Amino acid sequence: MNEAADHILIVGGGQGIGAAIAALWPDRTTVWTRRTGVDAADPSSLQAAFARFRQQHRTPWALVHCIGDFCERPVLGTDLATFRHLFTSNLDTAFHTVQTVVPAMVTEKRGRVILFAAAGVDKDRGLRRAPMYFAAKAALVQMARSLALEVAAAGVTVNVIAPGLIHHAESHQQSQQRLVAKVPLGRVGNVADVTELVRYLLSDAASYVTGQVLTVDGGLQA
Repeated sequence: MNEAADHILIVGGGQGIGAAIAALWPDRTTVWTRRTGVDAADPSSLQAAFARFRQQHRTPWALVHCIGDFCERPVLGTDLATFRHLFTSNLDTAFHTVQTVVPAMVTEKRGRVILFAAAGVDKDRGLRRAPMYFAAKAALVQMARSLALEVAAAGVTVNVIAPGLIHHAESHQQSQQRLVAKVPLGRVGNVADVTELVRYLLSDAASYVTGQVLTVDGGLQA
């Protein structure tokens, strides 16, 4: 990454982990949220925003998608509206975003894509705590792995970060305190535990890393 010139596009960077990532490179980051006038669930909104972005910055070096609403309800206790919202927030927005932005990165034959899932969704086991949220994130992981294969020949890497219990102002702290006893490292993670991994994935040192799910959860057994 050219520290002086390369631009980073963060979708969903208005708070929490996304805002912390944006703070790493404040002069080289563009953040898209509904508050900035970009609705990632709406392809036309994304396309218009990306056209404006390219007029200012050309094609981004990195795309980071970190949108994802959370809900702790069992499968049989999830109403249709909640189900659809969870998939729209966690999966549809990522799908629309990569379809809008990644083709330009492929044309440029360079770039990094980071998507966010959740710890445990790539394992062969059920997750009772928030099953429909985890189902959406599991679908995102499969999409990311497939995308990594599609764009590898163009020199674009695609990886997934899967956080466990990470404390920030918008995190679900009651849930975290309930589960921290299941973390072998004995603590809830902090935002830097995630942002330093982002820094690595955007560095030259990670140029040969693609199609991976990198879990940051202290060994969570949940």
